[in-house]
Amino acid sequence: MRMMNKYFIALAVFFLFSCKGPATRFIPPLILEADGLSFPEGPVFAGKELLFSNCYGMWIGRLYENGRLDTFADLSSMNFKPNGLYWSDNHELWACEYNQGRIIRFNDRGEVIQVLDNNGQRFSRPNDITFHKGLIYFTDPKSYSKEVRDGKIYVLDPMTNEINLFADNLAFPNGLSVTPDGTRLIVCESAENRVVALSLQNPDIREIIVTLPGGDPDGIEFDSKGILYIAHFGGGKVYTADIEKKTLLDSLELPGIRVTNLVFNHDESELFITEAEQNKIFSIRLK
Repeated sequence: MRMMNKYFIALAVFFLFSCKGPATRFIPPLILEADGLSFPEGPVFAGKELLFSNCYGMWIGRLYENGRLDTFADLSSMNFKPNGLYWSDNHELWACEYNQGRIIRFNDRGEVIQVLDNNGQRFSRPNDITFHKGLIYFTDPKSYSKEVRDGKIYVLDPMTNEINLFADNLAFPNGLSVTPDGTRLIVCESAENRVVALSLQNPDIREIIVTLPGGDPDGIEFDSKGILYIAHFGGGKVYTADIEKKTLLDSLELPGIRVTNLVFNHDESELFITEAEQNKIFSIRLK
């Protein structure tokens, strides 16, 4: 890990990306926030600090507002590989762990305070996680296949630790987010290269929102206006989409093609993006 002068790097990468769309939401330049990482994923803000997974490195990083980078949690002694993260309102971090198939809860000091499994068995490979009305939803993909649709989504009650199957028959479910009106769970089916909507009342009611050929839709997040932002792993872009019109609106090209995930800062003036080909975190201002 090494620190970089973000303003110098902004000039260096300015010509390596482009914004496309009739009314782009992205304001150049693209800023390099951190590099020297190990498959960065799952960015979340804990106050003004950005937490993120280093999937291959078995540690969760912390990026301060002043650009300083350090370790929030070192998980190598437990052989844990973190992926998707969620910072809760009571200042706890929840993490998907795919090496041993667990869900992990941390306190605000980065200490593991709970490890959950699937009734004594491992989950397949927990990938991403979100909260809605006090419940935790997380994806659990297995086979990367259109034919073998063995991916699942579980729902966890953090008050009781009860875990139930929410949906199955999914082709490598990945990033997920609840719609602003709270009626649907939006999920990336990576093996199908598409984003789908599942009814929270009846997850068997499903519809395709958008398809992204040439790569896998990965991490996603809604802004306050209901626009969906999609990290396109293998496609090297961030897309925005109108889920009601089922159309793509805009795109941002990154220097690397393995765009894994994204998160807004507190006032949605900036978007932070993790990218695992160059193992970097970028940010860009938003309109």
